[in-house]
Amino acid sequence: MLYLRLISNRVAQQALKKLFCLQRLMFLIVLVLFACTEQDEREGEVKDDDNPPSAEADPYNPLIEDDYSKYANLGFAFLWGSYNLHDPTIIKHDSTYYIFSTDVAYGPNLKCGIMQRKSDDLVHWDFRGWVFNGIPAIPLEFMESNQPGYQQLSIWAPYILEVDGEYRLYYSIPGNNGLKLACIALATATHPEGPWTDKGIVLYCLPDDDYNAIDPAVTVDQKTGKHWMVYGSYSAGIFMVELNPVTGKLLTEEDRGKRIAFREHVHDAIEGAEILYNPALEKYFMFVSYDWLEDQYNVRVGRSDSPEGPFLDYNGKELAQVGDNIPMITAQYQFDHHPGWQGVGHCGLLRDGDEYYFVSQGRLGSNKYLMNLHVRKMVFSSDGWPLVSPERYASIPQEPHSIDSLTGKWEQIELLTTANKNTSLTLTLAGDGSIDEYPAGSWTLNNSILTIALGTDKVIEARIFNEWDWEREVRTIVFTGMTSEGICVWGKKIK
Repeated sequence: MLYLRLISNRVAQQALKKLFCLQRLMFLIVLVLFACTEQDEREGEVKDDDNPPSAEADPYNPLIEDDYSKYANLGFAFLWGSYNLHDPTIIKHDSTYYIFSTDVAYGPNLKCGIMQRKSDDLVHWDFRGWVFNGIPAIPLEFMESNQPGYQQLSIWAPYILEVDGEYRLYYSIPGNNGLKLACIALATATHPEGPWTDKGIVLYCLPDDDYNAIDPAVTVDQKTGKHWMVYGSYSAGIFMVELNPVTGKLLTEEDRGKRIAFREHVHDAIEGAEILYNPALEKYFMFVSYDWLEDQYNVRVGRSDSPEGPFLDYNGKELAQVGDNIPMITAQYQFDHHPGWQGVGHCGLLRDGDEYYFVSQGRLGSNKYLMNLHVRKMVFSSDGWPLVSPERYASIPQEPHSIDSLTGKWEQIELLTTANKNTSLTLTLAGDGSIDEYPAGSWTLNNSILTIALGTDKVIEARIFNEWDWEREVRTIVFTGMTSEGICVWGKKIK
């Protein structure tokens, strides 16, 4: 019966999709007829050279709306490719990318089972439904036995890993009503689209424990082959524990590991840890999210020569020590012509050959309950710190840049605050290397590195590349950089 229901749901979704496509086709036909009529009426008119006809639509325009509230109903789930996305994890299989994420939606939370998506270009995503039909049996039994009346509301923060042809999907099961009861469980498959086999619980916590069994992510020691899982959140910070590489479960059943990231107090918001290895730099980077997911969410980074740590921040401070860390590589922000984004955190990380990508949610500034998928190109500074693009990835072709191509007006954002949106200022780079807004400032371009000096006390070293301007809907050039104090700075050319 379950199989029949799944088939029925897929058929219904396909029918709705066809109906939606037919409606769009009819709308386009009407537009074309209207345009033809206007053209007939205007034949013989003198063209205005000061107002030339609009260029054809850019083939790299993603054509993705940011406000998807009209598609929030479950009947439009086939359109959720970039929508209703939180706590993503990403992996590449052959030439296809897969994202798994927390069960959450704008409006009521409709299903429980881990959302999944796939894409061939990292830009347009196909929503593939849910991995499970509810919580798998073994973790469900644990939750029900420890919380009478337990309800299956959602599965949180999955993490996907491939080990010798086996795909391991770790996931979090939270308690209801804020009860600090949780477990991390594991399912395996030979393909990212399943079918999945439930392998049971990896680690759990009870209400009196001083750690939280959520938000798993696994990294592999490139020298020893050891597997390490990071996990945890508000309750005492982020922990790391060793796994058995063969089973994917704890190497020692009773072990809960050591704390590797903390803030000022036990219940300060820190969560969503994930570790990325950069072979060129021979370093492990741990990304963690601070603060509340609906608005002040932001991402901090530490790095280490070993996956076991210690992880140090920009100032050489250990992330396990008391206190907050920098750099802050994402935070809420707003460019002109857009309500901006908040809650930009809990990232998934992907190394695809020599390219790196940062995947997260972004909450729309005009409605914090709308959660959009943000895929950003990520690069590394000359001193080895990750920097993410100020714009979402759109597969824009790259080309060398020159003084002439960079000369002009830019919007610049410094990621300084978490309390509200970091907004943009105008920066005009003149062809002679001066900066209009900063009489003592200057800028240079050497070996594709843009250096901007805003006076003597603030120097930004930045990487530049082509990207899509999602606010203005045109191609543009962007930069992402960092000051000598570890403050991240974004820019995009607007004129």
